[in-house]
Amino acid sequence: MKYLVWLVLFSLASTSAFSDHHELNLEAKQSRTELNITSIQLGEDLSIVTAEGETGEYGRVYVTYYLNYDRDGSAGSFTMQGRGYVDTDTIFSGSGAGRWTRDGHLVRLTQILTISDGSQNLDIIVIDPLNRTLIADLYALQN
Repeated sequence: MKYLVWLVLFSLASTSAFSDHHELNLEAKQSRTELNITSIQLGEDLSIVTAEGETGEYGRVYVTYYLNYDRDGSAGSFTMQGRGYVDTDTIFSGSGAGRWTRDGHLVRLTQILTISDGSQNLDIIVIDPLNRTLIADLYALQN
């Protein structure tokens, strides 16, 4: 019994010691970005959303999202391609993937984005078809 008590105490102590190591602290990569939706193509199995606009770090951005539907049609997976044009000599390329869900008329996306400079972002995106906007919050995962 004495060994069991020590084993439980050791387990609890080691769990708390490792929990700080696995903590995820997200830092915004840039201020909230709002893009204008330029096209929405609806399909039975796949919908395509394109948007463009000015951003902080990536300049003039063009993005395309390919949304696949789950069985019930209110969520699914997606992939994304994007390009950012800062100036005539600086162009970023990015690709991402994640999950989307429908929330009323809004579509909420969570993605991991890999950029041509080697960085990675966690992006939280809200598509608002009524207002033709795409709002994105970008968090640095790897710089």
